[in-house]
Amino acid sequence: MLFNFLVLLIAVCSLSGTLDAQAYGGGSSGGGSSGGGSSGGGSSGGGSSGGGSSGCLNATLPSEIRVSSIQATGYYTPGKPNFLVDVLDALKAATGISYVISARTDLNYSNPDGSFAGTVFQELISNNADLAATDLTITSAREAVVDFLVPFSQYELQLVVNTAFGLGNGVQYLCRQTADLELLKNAKNATLQAIYANIQAGNGIVDTTEAGIAKVLSGNFAYVIESPDADKQLATNPGKLARAGGPLAKSYLALAVQQGSALREKLNVALIKLQEQGVIDDLLRKHIL
Repeated sequence: MLFNFLVLLIAVCSLSGTLDAQAYGGGSSGGGSSGGGSSGGGSSGGGSSGGGSSGCLNATLPSEIRVSSIQATGYYTPGKPNFLVDVLDALKAATGISYVISARTDLNYSNPDGSFAGTVFQELISNNADLAATDLTITSAREAVVDFLVPFSQYELQLVVNTAFGLGNGVQYLCRQTADLELLKNAKNATLQAIYANIQAGNGIVDTTEAGIAKVLSGNFAYVIESPDADKQLATNPGKLARAGGPLAKSYLALAVQQGSALREKLNVALIKLQEQGVIDDLLRKHIL
């Protein structure tokens, strides 16, 4: 498959130095999940130190990986079967390194001003975590402060509209405050720039996908949504929602480690083997697709 080839190509670049996001084509304290378990408490074991520039500068591997995560349907929900715990279990089996998850409800994906304070990425920057594990979109701004692992998935940005209105005059675009909004903001494409300007002018930022879809169902709105979520929402609301136009952009999802962490090479090799064995695709179909 083309994607498998792309993953392998990116991995070669990843193991030799810092990945530029463009190479991908462009992506309160909670309970813990101890390595090997789906839920439960856990101590925060040691971890690799932060800092350093690109490459594997921190030579010592931790005996236990401190994982910071954000709740995201399918990807990670404490106490429930989910994609990321299954991936972490597979990585533990492949590397022999256990893990402990801290699922904080006060962490964000990104901030409107582009800073990282209060985000899952700051946990890596501040050496509070060794691995950030959730549905993280690779961007150049994020790659400047952390090291992404090889992508585990890709998605397209799409528009979902109310079938009664379509994408006609007066439509208000909506988007969550995530990397998807950042992509629109930094886009060179005139259409994407116009969508971003519409969102800003009309206060079109929503907190959740559920809130965005509720607005679309209520009137003349178009929600910028990731393709797996679009599939689910159209299936849940047959005849009421529709895709409008073609894909807006393509992005990639990956886990992230501290810059210079020795975990990068160790986990990349394990992830590539899991991809080759079809394990990652099976888990995506099980939990996400």
